[in-house]
Amino acid sequence: MTIESCFTRAWYRKFGWTHVFQPIQPLVRYFVANKRQNFLQGKTASYRAPVPVVVVGNISVGGTGKSPMVVALCELLTARGYKVGIISRGHGATLSKPQKVSADSLAEVVGDEPVMLARRTQCPMVVFPERKKAIELLLEEHTLDVIISDDGMQHYALDRDIEIAMIDAQRGLGNEKLLPVGPLREPKNRLNEVDFVVSIAQQQTASLRALSQPVCVMPLTSDCLYSLDGKRQLACETAFLEPRQWHVMAGIGNPERFKQTLTEKGLDEAMCTYQWFSDHHGFKASDIPSDKAVIMTEKDAVKCQALALNNSNIWYLPISLALPDDFKKAFIAKLNSIKVEVTHE
Repeated sequence: MTIESCFTRAWYRKFGWTHVFQPIQPLVRYFVANKRQNFLQGKTASYRAPVPVVVVGNISVGGTGKSPMVVALCELLTARGYKVGIISRGHGATLSKPQKVSADSLAEVVGDEPVMLARRTQCPMVVFPERKKAIELLLEEHTLDVIISDDGMQHYALDRDIEIAMIDAQRGLGNEKLLPVGPLREPKNRLNEVDFVVSIAQQQTASLRALSQPVCVMPLTSDCLYSLDGKRQLACETAFLEPRQWHVMAGIGNPERFKQTLTEKGLDEAMCTYQWFSDHHGFKASDIPSDKAVIMTEKDAVKCQALALNNSNIWYLPISLALPDDFKKAFIAKLNSIKVEVTHE
């Protein structure tokens, strides 16, 4: 068991072992609140981009579905005529300057999620921990109407016009404690200040109903498996109808959600073996079975495509987020209310 999984298990129990850190909670709470207040009161320098900035983030550690939301927003806005750019920190990449991301970029250079986003959206993208510099490089080379920040809700060096907080439908906010006692980067009342709270699920769950904020629930759509080289497709209903043992593997923040998605598509858990890695795991050829039918996430496939693998029976599951019409209308209305030169209907 990894250190990451040890902490995660404790965070999503009422009284996990991480409560040994409880004495430092007041200090953490003060630091987090002070950082937020300095931003709101203008005491810390922050960058205001010349176009609207939409931050898709979360207040908890771990996978909550930010990437599918970024893809869905890019598709929505592009279809309506907006010119969209994306910025990201580039988690796992060591960058000395802003780096442009394309469909051909290497995951080890710019990060796995940025490559996946660039391939799915075809939008210009730049990664760098200093989002200001990332935006400046984007705007040097592209005329854009809106910029979407993949993560960065706590990056207060960047002003933002719209905030979308993603919440995991099953795990919710765990024990609702700040790090390291719990999974929260900011207290749960921070959700009162964002524009939209969103969760990826088929329906409301007990964890979501326990929140005081209204949560917009959105389903995932994922109908086909793709071969690792992207040249073949296999409908899920066909793939999972046949009695075949699958080896499911993932190096993401919340692999149980990936497992649940596959189960909802008809995968028989009794016919599966599972292998979870830490988030943003740097895959090696030795990690991948050479004699089994393998299913992995799209983010992991981005890294594994560069490996010399002998197994031709490796598949990944691309997922998309179905934005409800009410959300689309509210989001576009909010975007058009921002006092910058955005004139699309």
